[in-house]
Amino acid sequence: MGEPGVIVQDVEAADEAFRKHVALVVDDSTSQRMMLRLLLKKWNFEVLEAESGERALQICRDTPVDFVITDWMMDGLSGPELCAAVRRLDLEHYVYFILLTSKTEKHDVALGLDAGADDFLSKPMDAGELKARMRAGERILTMQEDMADKNRRMSEAFERLNGLYQRIDQDLKAAARLQKTLIPEPQTRCGPVNIGILYKPAGHVGGDLVGFFEAAVNRVIVYAIDVSGHGVSSALMTARLSNLFSDKHLDENVGIKRLPNGEHCPRDPARVAAELNNRLQDETDSDQYFTMLYADINLDTGEVLFCQAGHPSPAVVRRDGTVEFAGEGGLPIGLVPDVDYETERLELGSGDRLMMYSDGITECESPAGEMLDGEGLSQILSVHALKGERSVLEAVLDDVVKFSDSDAFDDDVSALLLTMP
Repeated sequence: MGEPGVIVQDVEAADEAFRKHVALVVDDSTSQRMMLRLLLKKWNFEVLEAESGERALQICRDTPVDFVITDWMMDGLSGPELCAAVRRLDLEHYVYFILLTSKTEKHDVALGLDAGADDFLSKPMDAGELKARMRAGERILTMQEDMADKNRRMSEAFERLNGLYQRIDQDLKAAARLQKTLIPEPQTRCGPVNIGILYKPAGHVGGDLVGFFEAAVNRVIVYAIDVSGHGVSSALMTARLSNLFSDKHLDENVGIKRLPNGEHCPRDPARVAAELNNRLQDETDSDQYFTMLYADINLDTGEVLFCQAGHPSPAVVRRDGTVEFAGEGGLPIGLVPDVDYETERLELGSGDRLMMYSDGITECESPAGEMLDGEGLSQILSVHALKGERSVLEAVLDDVVKFSDSDAFDDDVSALLLTMP
């Protein structure tokens, strides 16, 4: 049977009314339930009643309840046992538990807290004290509701962001497939020349571009470009530059000039770099720049005319496996207006190779922070000098991965390897 208890006074508080909450009163005493029901209704509560812990548990399963005010001592489930049982339910909201009891021993208080009770109220019960405890519970529930609302909104925002991410990821994958069409096959030919291509962007899309085209009979143009930054904006720039070097529309190719007799011939590499630099300077809304290595190769004489605009120096791999680096450097394209670029010259013999590569290779770092640099690349090329073009570039990539101890690069990696017939 429940413990005796009466409401000794009802204090009219001047503070605002309670929000509309559902309170469940649990007591095997009808009079006790009635007194609590009248008081709680006066305070704007919707009141449910249960004459036993078992009935109260069923109500909590079926009905959203905000507060449970329960007697400690009851036949069947006691107040603490009811509290523990409710805490085990998979409810979407928090239930604030107040135990009514004459027990004041520390052991009893610890037992109630351990069962999950939030507060205690001693019998005989004071209405003002009950109201204060209910007000404290309301603050807790309000904070819990606010937190649940914030979590809900965060979950919804996360779902929206995840949906956007999925769409962006799909778009980037589509862009990556499109960008791959701008890069030649890993092993290809340009006339009598064998050419190998390496391309590995740091992300879905990259800012590197390598390619070639025939400018005239026995004149092959090869180029390597590295656009500043990474991602979509850099990839868009490479797509635009690829169109400027198209072998399908020579009249629009920035590296080709049309002669009065209608024939085409290659432009001087330094003039090509200057033209591209002027075009970027005319675009006042563009803050991008790129490095470029551009070479005109005469297959009859072996003469190579090239312009180096901030790009790593070309590597010449001789037939005997020795490696040489050429070029004086030069400024990237798009940084400074009216740059006077220079055309430099080197000679290739039959069986010699010319390699263009991005700084994603030479500036790759080991776990100790050391860069591969030109010396490391030279050693790799010497070891694999007798392999085919594609095999050499695959070996370069494998050795770079070993050197960095990772196949996830911070920068795009690209290269072009040409063998003189």
